[in-house]
Amino acid sequence: MSSPSPATAPPVLEVDNLVTTFDTDAGRLTAVDGVSFTVKAGHTVGIVGESGCGKSVTALSVMRLLPQPMGQIRGGEIRLDGEDLVSLPIDDMQQIRGGRIGMIFQEPMTALNPVHTIGRQLSEVFLLHLTKDPKDAWQRGITMLERVGIPAPNDRMHEYPHQLSGGMRQRVVIAMALACEPKVVIADEPTTALDVTIQAQILELMQQLQRDLGLAIVLITHDLGVVAEMCDEVVVMYAGRIAESGPVERIFNHPTHPYTRGLLASIPRLTTPRKSELPVIEGMVPSLADLPEGCRFQNRCPYREDICGQLPPLEEVDADHHCACHRWRELPAANVS
Repeated sequence: MSSPSPATAPPVLEVDNLVTTFDTDAGRLTAVDGVSFTVKAGHTVGIVGESGCGKSVTALSVMRLLPQPMGQIRGGEIRLDGEDLVSLPIDDMQQIRGGRIGMIFQEPMTALNPVHTIGRQLSEVFLLHLTKDPKDAWQRGITMLERVGIPAPNDRMHEYPHQLSGGMRQRVVIAMALACEPKVVIADEPTTALDVTIQAQILELMQQLQRDLGLAIVLITHDLGVVAEMCDEVVVMYAGRIAESGPVERIFNHPTHPYTRGLLASIPRLTTPRKSELPVIEGMVPSLADLPEGCRFQNRCPYREDICGQLPPLEEVDADHHCACHRWRELPAANVS
């Protein structure tokens, strides 16, 4: 029996109607509200939006690393190769983290322990998942550092995080995330703390490793330029809900939701006059403690009408392209030049 082609292969990761809440002094806040997406092997799905939109909470929910006891998954399913992670016992989930799912955190200096050597921290990943032999774990660590392009990996194994540059530390974090050759990698703002040149190197490294290993990647970012470079599909989030989702080319060339249009309009272009001001989305993202009734973008939307007081469903625009806006059929064509 032949293997399914990439186009027909089942998703590696499926997030279905995820609801995540936090119990706070202000009451129970819903940080992720009905979010769904899938990721296939060798594909990258980008999750974008302003700070506070629920991107990182979605990632932490998939990893089941929500702060306890305040953060809880209240609904939906997260399936890895068909296995629901939400109902999995915590001991089993600990084996999946770092084994079948890796995570690249935003700031390597907080992801790495400053008082332990790189070798000790990297070896621990192998000792937890793949081997009981410390010497074997150490050698695997050297091989992994070499794989992510770190020079003199044997020497680096004896060094501490503060002795490495920011780009080197991020490569170590990537090495730890990929140590056990997981099926899925979640990268939460993996280049935010790096300068532009190092950002490009890290993104190129991730693409190369994806090609080599067939990784499914979930990329959390606010940078639409990175999405255009890295992703196959994109999920645009706003105030905990999906505003628009679909193939990257479709979203960038034919944005449908007013929020997506505003984000894309704010990207500087070579054709932008030097002294002209970039368009901005007026207003602020609403507080989770004080969300408007209906569409959560309505208070900032130039196309608002009375119907926007009702919560819009996520409707199909065309194949694999969805939008949560009552008025998307009526809006003028977006200017994406």
